[in-house]
Amino acid sequence: MLVTASRPDTSLPIDVQGELALDGPADSAVTLTADGAQLVLAAPGWANLHALGPRSLAARRRALMTAVTALRTLSLTLHVRVDGRRAFGLGEGVKTTLLARLLGLASTDIRFSNLVSLLRSPAAAPRAGLR
Repeated sequence: MLVTASRPDTSLPIDVQGELALDGPADSAVTLTADGAQLVLAAPGWANLHALGPRSLAARRRALMTAVTALRTLSLTLHVRVDGRRAFGLGEGVKTTLLARLLGLASTDIRFSNLVSLLRSPAAAPRAGLR
């Protein structure tokens, strides 16, 4: 018996409610909260956020580009908060900053000060040889 599944219509708006907690190192958790088309990823510190992504900068850039494309396709916005403060935004309706343009990322709001904070985090230092 042949079973087919219809492909979801990506032009329909997504309305999601929920919260997902991901346990991290040192008894910390990263939380993803969905409220309609708005997603918020909250991390207690830069080290926790850094631990979520790939190790190489090229792989991180590819992952960001993939995330931005998916968010724009689905008309979703992701706001990333670190230590209770807004770090950056991705997706639909986010104004692209100059730094994001230089990195080749559309619909991304990355502030230079936040990039420096990420690179100075304890998790980034061993990989970069910056102890």
